[in-house]
Amino acid sequence: MSKTLLKNGRLICPSENLDMLGHIIIEGDHIASVVTQLPDNADIDTVIDCTGCVIMPGAIDMRVQSADPGTEHLESLSDLLAAAGNAGITQLVSLPATSPVIDSAVMIDSLKLRASSYKGALFHLYGAMTQSLDNKHMAELGMMAKAGAVGFANSLESVSHSLLMRRIMTYSKMLDKPIIHHCSDPYLSKDTDMNESETAIRLGLIGEPSIAETIILERDINLVSLTGCRYHAAHISTASSIEALRLAKSKGLPITADTSPAYFLLNDKATADYNTSFRLNPPLRDEADRLAIIDAIADGTIDAIASDHHPIEMDRKMLPFGQAASGAAGVETLLPLAFSLFHTHSISLTKIVNALSVAPAKTLSLPIPKLAIAAKANITIVKLSSSSVIRGSGFMSQSQITPFEHYLIDSKVAGCFVNGISVTS
Repeated sequence: MSKTLLKNGRLICPSENLDMLGHIIIEGDHIASVVTQLPDNADIDTVIDCTGCVIMPGAIDMRVQSADPGTEHLESLSDLLAAAGNAGITQLVSLPATSPVIDSAVMIDSLKLRASSYKGALFHLYGAMTQSLDNKHMAELGMMAKAGAVGFANSLESVSHSLLMRRIMTYSKMLDKPIIHHCSDPYLSKDTDMNESETAIRLGLIGEPSIAETIILERDINLVSLTGCRYHAAHISTASSIEALRLAKSKGLPITADTSPAYFLLNDKATADYNTSFRLNPPLRDEADRLAIIDAIADGTIDAIASDHHPIEMDRKMLPFGQAASGAAGVETLLPLAFSLFHTHSISLTKIVNALSVAPAKTLSLPIPKLAIAAKANITIVKLSSSSVIRGSGFMSQSQITPFEHYLIDSKVAGCFVNGISVTS
């Protein structure tokens, strides 16, 4: 069985309360050794020098929209998993808004079987909360849970019918699966172009008020209090939602939340030249919201950071801003953008590692990734001081539209192991 030595790295593992300079030996698909003294290299097959790097439990991207099945010309499942692995992501979870929709056990079985034959990140699925994402009829949650769905989601639409949402939460509680919900009041957000702000007025675009997110979130918090289900608020983007989450968590409700890099690095002024790369859902918010998101990551109100990866055809982006589709690529920029919080806002490396690995695993009841003897060798290596510029044309994925085009980053992924196999090029 081959052995790989990762030497001279800074080992950070929140679940093991570990932050030290040390070395890891990978043997087969498991971690064989975690030590501070450099071992004898006599029986080591491969040595990787990790000087200046963080060695962390494998990153988990808990919010990705796959284009496969249905629009494989944008990005096939094999391309997505390969790109994610090369970007340091050891596991990802796909939303159900494919064609056909992932709303049955058959779909989950089929996609899991296909993914098992591809190299790259490990693949998990959310089942649809409603049949064909129609927001009218609850899907077969029990059958999907049995087939391996790690939770239930409704992609980029909120379930606006409160009684239906209560029933979904009640069944999810029985199945011990989390609800992953996009919060946006459909009446306040319908036919809007961007965040409601002075910028929207100046550009002549229709604005969505930030309370569109918070209204649905607060309703859901009340339903969680009623049903006791595990609830996860996806890509939170507003200060008012942060306050609602803080209050809910202070009451001990089983609620978690994530955000994505766009909401802590960009604000709605990025849309000033009508660049449709910045047309996202939720829309980019104002500066006060952005700063509130950073504070929420720092204090743990926001548990996880996800990519919000959503491949979009160029033809659907090369339109007037109000007509263009929302979405952008994200998996290949997730880690360096998340680690920018360390460089620019002094958020601790342990906090960032936790948000990228341990918190997503806990939320979805996946095995907790850890740097420990006998643990699965799912490991991400990040070089902290390596300046470069993001260019979509350099992505492995066919999806190359990013709001971070030409954005300067100070970290890069230096390696990634999935079950002991290197998946970086």
